[in-house]
Amino acid sequence: MTIAPFDLLLLLGTLQGFILATLLWVNGKGNRLSNRLLATLIGLLAMMSLAVGVPIPNPWVGLLLDLLPLFVIMPLGPLMYFYSKSMLDPAFQLGRQERRHFYPAVLDLGSPLIIWTFFIGKFLGLVDGKSGPAWGHAMQEYNTYADIPRWISLTVYLVLTGRLLNSYRATRTKQPDEKNLRLLRQFFTAFLIFQVIWFIHLVPYIIPATRGPLLDRVGWYPIYVPIAVLIYWLGLKGYLHARSTTPVVQSLKPAGAELPEATVKPVVDALLNAMSAKQLFLDPELTVEKLGQHTQLSPKLISAVLNQHVRKNFNGFVNEYRVDAVKQRLTDPAYGYLTLTGIAFDCGFNSQATFQRTFKQLTGVSPGEYQAQQKKNTAQIRI
Repeated sequence: MTIAPFDLLLLLGTLQGFILATLLWVNGKGNRLSNRLLATLIGLLAMMSLAVGVPIPNPWVGLLLDLLPLFVIMPLGPLMYFYSKSMLDPAFQLGRQERRHFYPAVLDLGSPLIIWTFFIGKFLGLVDGKSGPAWGHAMQEYNTYADIPRWISLTVYLVLTGRLLNSYRATRTKQPDEKNLRLLRQFFTAFLIFQVIWFIHLVPYIIPATRGPLLDRVGWYPIYVPIAVLIYWLGLKGYLHARSTTPVVQSLKPAGAELPEATVKPVVDALLNAMSAKQLFLDPELTVEKLGQHTQLSPKLISAVLNQHVRKNFNGFVNEYRVDAVKQRLTDPAYGYLTLTGIAFDCGFNSQATFQRTFKQLTGVSPGEYQAQQKKNTAQIRI
C-alpha cells in the first residue's frame, strides 16, 4: 500500500503528537496543569491529523473513522486560553466555571451521532437501510457547516488570549515572567497564522459551488499540513520549556535557613498592622518594596517571612485583605452607589480580570454570585 507524501507527513505528525502529549502529561517538571492542558490540546490535534492522514484501503476503515469522534475541535480555544492563564498564574485552577467553557464540545459529536443513530435505527428496524446515502449526506453537510462555529470559537478565544497577554504586564505588581510571556506570544502568533489559513480555506469550502473543486484540487492539506507543523512545534517547545522550568511546588518551598521565632513575630505583627490598621492594601500600586518602606523592614525579610511562616506569597497575602474589604463593602449600604468593579478598584485591585480570578479563588464563587447571595440573605432576614 502506497502512502502519499502529504499523508505520510500527517501520520508522522500524529505519531509525534501522541508521543509529545504523553511526555507532557507525565512530566513532573514545570506547572502540572499547564503541561496537561497543552498535552490535551496536542492530543486533539493529533487525533484530527490521524483521521485525515490514515489510508482507507476499504470502506470499513472509512466507516470506522466516521464512527469515532476524532474531530474534537471546540475545546481547542479554551485549552489555549486556560493554558496561557495557568502559565501566567501558577495558582490558577480549573474550577466549575472554567469547565463550562468545554461544554460546546458536544457540537463535535454531531457527525458521529448521526451515523450511530442510523446504524442503531437500522439494527432496531426503525430506519430503512436504503436511506443510508441520505444519512451520509446529512453527516457531510453537518461536518461542513459545523466548521463555522468551530472557527468562530477558536477566534474568540484567540482574542481573549491576546487581551490576557497584553494586560498581563500592566496588572503585575512585580516584573512579569518574560520567559513564559515570550513562549505564549509565540503560541498566540502560531495560532493566529493558522486561523488566517483556515479562513482562506473555509470560505470556498462552505459555498456549495466551490466546495467540490476546492477539495478536488487541494483537499484538506492546506489545513492539516499546518496542523502537523503545529503539533510538532507546539509540543516540542512546550515540553522543552517545562523541562527547563523549576516545578511550582519546589519554587514555593522556603529557601535558605529557617528564621528564628524572635525575628519572625515582630515582622508578622508589623505586616498585620500595616494591613489591618493602616490598610496599605488599598494602594493599587503596593509592592513588597513599598511595604518595606512603610514598615522599615527589608523586602527580602518580608518575602522570607511570608513564604516560610505565613505560607503565602506577597500578592496572595495582600489580595486576601482586598477580597475581605470587597465583601464588607458589598454588605454596606454606604457603598451602594458603586458598581462591583468600582468597589474592587476602591479596595486596591487595579484589574477587573485579577479581581474576578482572585475573588473566586478565595471564596469559591464569582463576585456577582457572592453579591446575589448577600442580597438574597438580606431579603430573607427582612421577611
